[in-house]
This record gives sequence, C-alpha cells and structure tokens, in this order.
Amino acid sequence: MSEAIERFDIRLPANAKQLLMQAADISGNTLTGLVLNAALDKAREILRSHQHFMLNAEEWRRFAETLDHPPAPNDALQAAWREYRDAGLE
Repeated sequence: MSEAIERFDIRLPANAKQLLMQAADISGNTLTGLVLNAALDKAREILRSHQHFMLNAEEWRRFAETLDHPPAPNDALQAAWREYRDAGLE
C-alpha cells in the first residue's frame, strides 16, 4: 500500500519562486521535487543535530564524570519531585 500524498502550500515572493524555478529547470527537476528534496534534506540535518552531539576529549571526560558522580539534587529539583510524587504520577 502506498503512502498517502498530502498537499502543502506556501506563499513566497515572485523573485523567490523565479529563482527556485530556474534552479529546478537547470537541475532537471520539477519545482515540487526541488523544494521537497531541499526541505527534507534540511529537516534531516536539523533532526540529526538534535539527536546526536559530539564532544571533544575534555567535554567527554566531564560528561562521563557527571554521569558517574551526579551532583546532589538542589531544592528546586526536590520540590519538583515532591510535586510529581504527590500528584500520583510516579
């Protein structure tokens, strides 16, 4: 079964549309194909940057140290935990 196709409309200045149409033509793509591929590439890039992070050696050392020896909870965290527990969400 194929995936449902949905419509997505945008408003843009005429000169922006002309630029996109020219790029689509030169690349042998349709305007829809060009815009869709560019938008999907950018969306994947954004999602990747929020799903993975890179640390240098010193950042990794501090990160691992914090995981191995977490700081004691502060007053705000303890209050939030009590509120969560008292709400019966535990």
